[in-house]
Amino acid sequence: MAANICGFAVLLVLAVVTALVAHFLLRRSLHALLDEVVKLPPCTTFYTRLLAIGLIFIALSAVLDTQFDLKEDAAFMEYVWKIADGLSSTFSMICLFLTGYLFVATILVAVLRRKSE
Repeated sequence: MAANICGFAVLLVLAVVTALVAHFLLRRSLHALLDEVVKLPPCTTFYTRLLAIGLIFIALSAVLDTQFDLKEDAAFMEYVWKIADGLSSTFSMICLFLTGYLFVATILVAVLRRKSE
């Protein structure tokens, strides 16, 4: 039981760190793009926070979908594979979320750039 809880905790930490790394990598570019196109600081803050919240919620959702029900005598590698399976769903859900976010941001940029010209 304790090993299942530890495995779940490791997966939770890795998934949240993955979401935060993705946000860190995108934050500066998104902030610069929105500052140039929208020219409204509250809008930039909103879309940046929306990205962070969405990534965290997606990561938590993927973690909560993973069930750690391994037996007490399970080998260490079984826990590793279960964590890898949970991270796999985290990565795929984050990719889908980022694709949707990219579509929304592209539409926003296209509409607002045309409006300002």
